[in-house]
Amino acid sequence: MVGDYTIRFADDIILITPNTTQAEGMLADFDNVCGKISLRLNLTETMFMRNGLVSCAPLTLNGTNISDSSSYVYLGQEINMLND
Repeated sequence: MVGDYTIRFADDIILITPNTTQAEGMLADFDNVCGKISLRLNLTETMFMRNGLVSCAPLTLNGTNISDSSSYVYLGQEINMLND
């Protein structure tokens, strides 16, 4: 049908990097691309999880600290570093 469109998407995204410096860069790149199509990250719902090998340095985007978490729910499944 002409003009009849359905957009389907999942709004949960995982970015995986080996350190917080790369995580900040990847998050900034993602935020920039989102801005080009008039989307905006909700920084109050954005969080990160680190393993024991990553420093405890804060993660920020545009001067805003991103909350860290020991677990989160992704597509209905709890994810944690203990792999419970």
